[in-house]
Amino acid sequence: MTLRNALVIIGGVAFLVCWPVLYFPLMPHSVTGWALFVGLGLPVCMMLEWLGEAVLGSRFFARRSSTFRIVVGVPVCIALVAVGMICAWFVRAAVLAAG
Repeated sequence: MTLRNALVIIGGVAFLVCWPVLYFPLMPHSVTGWALFVGLGLPVCMMLEWLGEAVLGSRFFARRSSTFRIVVGVPVCIALVAVGMICAWFVRAAVLAAG
């Protein structure tokens, strides 16, 4: 393994661990908490990123007028934020319960 490959792997692991921290500003205090944080936080982050891209980047919105996109897009964005907050609450509760 070259130094470049090792640095890419270390950077990838650091990114995967730090990405949920951006969404869930919570620092676990136990090994179980960290395992839940990474194990739940990373899939939830990926799911939320995919959901936002799938909904807001769909052809449905691209084909509509700007007025329609604003009228429909704002409530959709509010709903996506609510889904994100519920998911963040779930991950936070699981990590806090683990200690």
